[in-house]
Amino acid sequence: MPAHVTTDPLVATTNVAPTSAASVWRWLVLLPRKWAHAYKIARDTQMLRSAPREVLDDIGIARRDVQFACEHGRLPN
Repeated sequence: MPAHVTTDPLVATTNVAPTSAASVWRWLVLLPRKWAHAYKIARDTQMLRSAPREVLDDIGIARRDVQFACEHGRLPN
C-alpha cells in the first residue's frame, strides 16, 4: 500500500490520528470534574496536614502516616 502524502500543514506535522469532535467535547465536559477532584484532594490534604493532634487521634491516624500519604499518595506498608 503506498504512503499517503498530504500538503495540509496540520496533518503533515503530526503523528497522531485525527480526533473526533465528540471526543473533544467529552474531554471538555470532563475537565471541570478533574479540576474539582484535584481541588478536593488538595483541600483534604491541607486539612489533614493542619489538623490538631486530638482530631487525628479521634480518627486513628498518626501524623507520620498523614505526611507519608500526602507525599506518596498511599499509606505506608
